[in-house]
Amino acid sequence: MIGNTLIELDRVDSTNEYANRMLNRDDLDDGVVIWAYDQYSGKGQQQHAWQSEAGKNLTLTVILKPWFLSPDRQFQLNKAITLGVVDFIRKSLGSVPVSIKWPNDIYLGSLKVGGILIENRILGNRLEYALVGIGLNINQITFDGALPNPISMIHHLRHEMKLREALHSLLISLDLRYRKLVQDESADLDEEFNQNLFGFGQWRRFSKGNEPFEGRIRGVDECGRLCIETGDGEILCFHHKEVEYIL
Repeated sequence: MIGNTLIELDRVDSTNEYANRMLNRDDLDDGVVIWAYDQYSGKGQQQHAWQSEAGKNLTLTVILKPWFLSPDRQFQLNKAITLGVVDFIRKSLGSVPVSIKWPNDIYLGSLKVGGILIENRILGNRLEYALVGIGLNINQITFDGALPNPISMIHHLRHEMKLREALHSLLISLDLRYRKLVQDESADLDEEFNQNLFGFGQWRRFSKGNEPFEGRIRGVDECGRLCIETGDGEILCFHHKEVEYIL
């Protein structure tokens, strides 16, 4: 399903923006992939920019039609896609510790190797389209000093990956996860996502506004909120940007 149609671009502002401009086409298939060698205005969460050296990394968007998901279950797509990216990295790197920093950053150890931005279009009580933007650092060695903690897969592999082969492998991993979601065969999705969360079950420091507190992640609820147990046993659940990790 994912990758049967592949659109390759030399240079584009943002693969998500390019995908958004395609949505009025009647012949648009489920699983179209837009892959850009150079993305000069990539987007991350909360309108943050996604920086990527041209020709070194994977920057792509998958157009999906998850009509089977109601809006209140849309975070299930996030879980499936994110785990697909984790599957690809584990397949490529072996035993290197990889985790999901909620809601959708991918970490190698304590460093960020990738990010996911999913933009949903809702029609009635169903998801009409989902634009799944993925940025993965593959072969880039040096980064803008303003970025807090970037890393590439090359830092662990010690050699460059062929981007086309990496893309093919990634799409296979995504397709497997998405098919299970479509066929409602992802019974273990919630538990598996929780188990792969960065810092899951560990006592760590967080910040709510400017107020630090200690807690441990208990998982993510059906709305996609991060649930943290505090020292007195209370469970607090947060939307994106309502709480921050103190790394």
